[in-house]
Amino acid sequence: MIRVLFSGLRATLARLLATGLAVALSVGFVVATLTLSATFTRTTEESLAASMARADVLVTQTVAEMASSDPRTSTDVLLTLLPAVQAAPGVAAADVERLAYVDLRFGETRSVGQISAVLDESVRWQTLTAGRWPQALTEATLDRATAESVGVAEGDTLTVAAVGSGVSPTAVTVVGITAQQAAGVGAGGPTLLMQGEALTDPDLFSLSTSILVAGGDAGPDAVAASVSAAVAGASGIVVQTRAEAVDDQTAQLSGSATVLTSILLAFAAIALFVAAIVIANTFQVLVSQRTRELALLRCVGAGAGQVRRLILGEALILGLAASALGVGIGVAGAHILAELSRDGASVVHLGRLVIDPVLLAAGFGIGVLLTLASALSPAHRATRVRPVAALRAIAAPVGMRQGLVGAVVALALIGLGGTGLFVGATRSGLTLAVVSGVISFLGILLASALFIPWIVRIVGSTIGWTSVPARLAALNATRNPARTASTAAALLVGVTLVTMMVVGVTSVRTSIGDKIDEKRPVDLTVQSVDPAGITAEQIDGISAMPDVEDATAVTSARVTISPAAGTPVLMQARGIDSARAQQVARSSVVVPEPGQLLLNPADAGALQTGDSVTVAGDVGSAELTVMLEESAARKQATLTHTDLLILVAAPVTGQMQLRLGDGITSGQVQQLSTDILSVSDKFTVGGGAPERTYYEQILDVMLLIVLALLTMAVVIACVGVANTMALSVYERRRESALLRALGLTRGQLRTTLGIEATLITVVAAACGIGLGIVYAGAGLTAVSLQAQKLALTVHLPWTQLAMVLLGALVAGLLATVVPAGGAARRSPVESLTRE
Repeated sequence: MIRVLFSGLRATLARLLATGLAVALSVGFVVATLTLSATFTRTTEESLAASMARADVLVTQTVAEMASSDPRTSTDVLLTLLPAVQAAPGVAAADVERLAYVDLRFGETRSVGQISAVLDESVRWQTLTAGRWPQALTEATLDRATAESVGVAEGDTLTVAAVGSGVSPTAVTVVGITAQQAAGVGAGGPTLLMQGEALTDPDLFSLSTSILVAGGDAGPDAVAASVSAAVAGASGIVVQTRAEAVDDQTAQLSGSATVLTSILLAFAAIALFVAAIVIANTFQVLVSQRTRELALLRCVGAGAGQVRRLILGEALILGLAASALGVGIGVAGAHILAELSRDGASVVHLGRLVIDPVLLAAGFGIGVLLTLASALSPAHRATRVRPVAALRAIAAPVGMRQGLVGAVVALALIGLGGTGLFVGATRSGLTLAVVSGVISFLGILLASALFIPWIVRIVGSTIGWTSVPARLAALNATRNPARTASTAAALLVGVTLVTMMVVGVTSVRTSIGDKIDEKRPVDLTVQSVDPAGITAEQIDGISAMPDVEDATAVTSARVTISPAAGTPVLMQARGIDSARAQQVARSSVVVPEPGQLLLNPADAGALQTGDSVTVAGDVGSAELTVMLEESAARKQATLTHTDLLILVAAPVTGQMQLRLGDGITSGQVQQLSTDILSVSDKFTVGGGAPERTYYEQILDVMLLIVLALLTMAVVIACVGVANTMALSVYERRRESALLRALGLTRGQLRTTLGIEATLITVVAAACGIGLGIVYAGAGLTAVSLQAQKLALTVHLPWTQLAMVLLGALVAGLLATVVPAGGAARRSPVESLTRE
């Protein structure tokens, strides 16, 4: 039987290649996920160990203690404890890590960066790539990434000022460039090292994060015990050896890595599930095609067990070869992703790739077991082939319909899952909705043999009248309902998940954007703290900046508001062009009409909407009607610019409101904000665009990642469609030859096969899109139920859904290129005479 086994493999090698590719891609996904997870954990350990490379003991505050302290008002506990730690027996040196956030200016570029204190040499873990360490209060080192990006070198000067303090900036000379110590999580911004005395400025609100302790001759445990005794009187203090601290922090970060790995493995499971469908479908067809061969084996004495082992042996060899290829693909993919993470732009910089033989063996074993498990049912079917089958011609199978038991189970799962999905979405919450959604979807997959062929038949009947190839394609697509359903099921899984994520993320993105626009309708506001306000030249310059679509100026002045009965109140007044303000805003805003005074109810005192007040400035006064609105600016009165000019001779422009382009990204908003801040040190920038584009960027990246992960399942499903078409063409080669002999041209044969595959893929895609929308809607409703502050509504991205459908159409056509070409090239005479 071994000779028969390898002979059979050689005969069916071409038909098994696509199946092997599906297994290899799935195994590669699993191996890449496990390898990158192990690499991330190792990188984390090395990064944490690097920051404590010269320390034996670490002293920190508990998370609860740090959360409850405010650097602006609380005593710096670690800085206070430093002398006691330094005086503890066995301590050779100790220093406290301190940091503060500052406004930095590099020439015309303005940014926010971090200042850290230069540590004592005994515990200093940073290294220099050029220059020296700072020795004076006005000297600093700068990290290499920032220095290269802004073109700063040794001897250059930059300015430093406390964030939001209004204090004049201090000039600092760069005397050295520091290197990143190890791979790990990127700093995400400019980092300066300065003398510790520079961080004592009360305007900086510096924060101490840890005390690094270097021991003498005593071991780490003895030093930790000594330090613990020295700080015993302080609450919320944690003393750990370097090994304990690294293990503790690695465990915290590895928890996040474990969650990420679990998510990735969930997508890998989807790919494996789709691959299992493809494998099972392939072996079912191969067993059907080899009915006579298997019957002949039974005639010459092979038992049912030998036939079963023959099929499983073929599956085992296929699984071994494909899984080995998959391991190679996974390791190569992980290596490429690790290299890409080191390009400097990535937030996470992975270190040396961790190749764990156990993880590789796990991925290899999963692939082999998956192939064997998927071939069990076809192997069992092969044992039912009787020897008498060798004496008659075998036509292509047309039965293989789902049994009554399967239909009942499918309907039960759909009913149970659908009910749970409804309850979860409307009453219980996300957990029940997710579990019920999975149950109902399994039921739909089981029931696909009932409704997919039926829908294909209906769609086929609508196009069958157009031509002979269309009529033949419609008949062929439904002659084997089970195979049609299993082929479509693999694609149905991928398209449903893709649609669900596209609709879900788009809906969340739009809902969050609408909420932000409602609360902060202006994209960017430019506020000046200069009493002279924003000059006309600055207004023109900002209005002409890239990505600024529209702009309006807001004038301001001090006015006196005198109610009919009551004490006059001095208040800051804003003058706006109501029409222009409405054009600039993202959502409808309440603006005053001429003769109206807009106030926030919290500032109105006893005034009510409709009351008349006298508003006076330095050159005139006017009777205005009060209008109260909750969304109005606090501690300011708003009126039209024309009315303000009646009251004040020369109001200053204290604010600009900007509307940005619709397609602007978070990076472009940040760059525009930096450009505006570079115009004047007196400017501050606010508005809703930074927050909106930030969330949009996160959701867009999330969607891209999810779609990239789901692409594997979709690719495997398309491989399955191509494989099924190739097997069907082989199975119907005599039938195709007869059609050719009766006058069907090669082009018509290709068209028939193309329409057949397109029918199956388009129906599967359309059903997947419908199911994806339903599941996305249920999920959004369930999330809204738990996150009551944000109402999520379904928004259908028609363009993206059309692209999904178009992608299915293209996949169906591509799936027939090779098998259709082979069928068209085959001689009708040769195929008719071959037994």
